[in-house]
Amino acid sequence: MKMGNRISLFLLVLVLATILSTALIEVRAADFDLDVSPTYRRVRAGETAHFTVTLITITPGYSNDVYLRALFEPPAVSVVFSDNPLNPTGDIDSDMEVRTSIYTPPGVYTITVRGRDPLTDQNVYVDVTLEVLPPYEPEFELSISPSSLTVSRGDKAVFTVKAAPFYGFNHPIYLSLICPACASHTFDPNPMCPSSTSCSCPAIPCYIYTSTLTIDTSGMSPGNYSIIVEGCYDGYCDRAYATLTVGGVSEEEINLIVYPVTVKVKPDETFHIRVTVGITGGETTEPLTLRVVPPPGWYVSRYPSRLSKTSHLDLWVTVPKGTSPGTYGMSVELYREEELLKSRQVMILVERTVGEITIDVRPSHVVLTEDNPESELVVILNSPDVNEAILTLVGLPSGISYSLPAKLRVGELGSINLTLRDAPPGEYTATLIAKAEDCGCVNTTDIVVEVKGPPIQTAQARAPATRTQTIQQPKTVTVTRTVSSVRTVTVERPQLDPTVLGLGIVGAAAIISAVYLLRRRPVPTPAPVGAA
Repeated sequence: MKMGNRISLFLLVLVLATILSTALIEVRAADFDLDVSPTYRRVRAGETAHFTVTLITITPGYSNDVYLRALFEPPAVSVVFSDNPLNPTGDIDSDMEVRTSIYTPPGVYTITVRGRDPLTDQNVYVDVTLEVLPPYEPEFELSISPSSLTVSRGDKAVFTVKAAPFYGFNHPIYLSLICPACASHTFDPNPMCPSSTSCSCPAIPCYIYTSTLTIDTSGMSPGNYSIIVEGCYDGYCDRAYATLTVGGVSEEEINLIVYPVTVKVKPDETFHIRVTVGITGGETTEPLTLRVVPPPGWYVSRYPSRLSKTSHLDLWVTVPKGTSPGTYGMSVELYREEELLKSRQVMILVERTVGEITIDVRPSHVVLTEDNPESELVVILNSPDVNEAILTLVGLPSGISYSLPAKLRVGELGSINLTLRDAPPGEYTATLIAKAEDCGCVNTTDIVVEVKGPPIQTAQARAPATRTQTIQQPKTVTVTRTVSSVRTVTVERPQLDPTVLGLGIVGAAAIISAVYLLRRRPVPTPAPVGAA
């Protein structure tokens, strides 16, 4: 046999062996699937989110155990499955409990749930989204009742002080009477503890705090008083307000009227107080002394301090620019020589100055295409009043994913990364929201995202979502079919049946033998012409 014929014969055998081995490779889908509901949860740091994982049987008669595992857990988060493994003939549902902590950084996280059959080496993956918001600190709200009370001088004024805890607060609350500070008073109990008359806190959680405030009015002059009760624990304080009117008859009919008794104002503002000193008969033989005692550093306009007749006075009070928000008291007192005849209290609520914040996004209009599916935007915040703000982006379709910093300091550059997944062509308007917690100010700006061209088709097609099945050993074959969500299934290639492989080899040998015999058969010689 010539060399060329031998080479051709070798190539023919090689091609036949390749065709037979390829035809014997089996490609099949997974025997099971997973469904997780819901696919998105939002919790505050320290709270727990729950997802339901359901095993779905695809191949009839499939009965293997499927083991669950959570991949790509966020920081300071633990994931626990109530039932693991799942089995088509037993438990097919499992509660996936995602436990965050106060140390979990705020943000949006993707957790991948893997279902694995160790007997057949099949794996199914499902993604869920967990959004973690900043935690709230435990706190409480103080209240006092009644809100106003009138008693005669020398009687006891009794108020009930209550506190409602929030976000797991369960500590003692220490009480104090801010105004009038000179009044003789008691709190019973002090500190307050939940559902207890002593400072021996019962089981957690605690819901009710109660204390009784008793004020002795024997040493108080007739008049109106602002009652301010403050409750504190470990640096956190809250206040409650009420009005106490002490009645009585003085030696002379002298009245002191102050209006208003409650004022709301902001730093660097001036407010007006009207003071009326009424004297029976119009005048008194001994001049009276009027004293106005504002908080330290506050400015009060000039007023006559010596009065002997009924008078109407206008006072202008200026709050310093750097005054901290809070509650302040100002006393208006009327004396005869050194004897205090009347006293009125003005409660001044200094409010927080409303700050401003501006947002600058560059560019404000972006175009996403199949060739350029990603874009980065730069964000900068400007404000003279706040230090940082929380950023939120709303309005984008589900086919466009994004990432952005949870908080951004004023003056620093932040990035918003957009990625086109499977959003249809069109123009979308998203709103970027910046909120500063320390002043409560909010501002927004719009971002236009334009999607051009046909929807992106990838190895994991997302219109609708697809499942990608990979067969390993020795080469990888990818088979794609449409399902409800993007899942990746990995299945090992089954081993070739020795009998089938032997039959294939025998067949190939038979073909080779036939070709060889045909080539060796002698060519018949034609008979000579004219032979008889």
